[in-house]
Amino acid sequence: MMNNDHKTNEAMREVYQRTNILRKPICGIVSGYHDLPYIMVAPSRTNPHHSEEVSGKISVSPKFVISASKLAETFGDVFDPETFDSDIEGRIFSFACVNNRNVKVESKNFSVQRFEEPPRERLDRVSDMLMSQEDTRTGLIGCPDFRYYPVSIDKFISEILDREFRA
Repeated sequence: MMNNDHKTNEAMREVYQRTNILRKPICGIVSGYHDLPYIMVAPSRTNPHHSEEVSGKISVSPKFVISASKLAETFGDVFDPETFDSDIEGRIFSFACVNNRNVKVESKNFSVQRFEEPPRERLDRVSDMLMSQEDTRTGLIGCPDFRYYPVSIDKFISEILDREFRA
């Protein structure tokens, strides 16, 4: 099992690099659990002119017990492995390993919806909805390949943690 797939696996590196974080929460991460709501839009697996939307909340908390990095959460531990490519099920979140973050990750309120509109139009519609609701907490992520959506969510979390824990 490789810990840093977005750096060593070409397909996942491309997904990681092409992931577009359109909105980040404006609130900071504080001690204890912090919920990071997100909406991620990707081209449909069956028709690239349609969209698949994943929404949920990622809870990030400090770990109270430091464990070896090989015991960190994998995509399969956090997300439903039936919704993404089985090649990444056992992969460890990159931010937990590469950046030596002492955090625990959980997924809550996970849902997948399909829409008969192109991904760009869906992203614009969701962005407009979040703005009209004055929602400053929900992240918006554009994912290039639904099969690897946990890699895009990993990038979202990594960017927030980098911002929050920058020395």
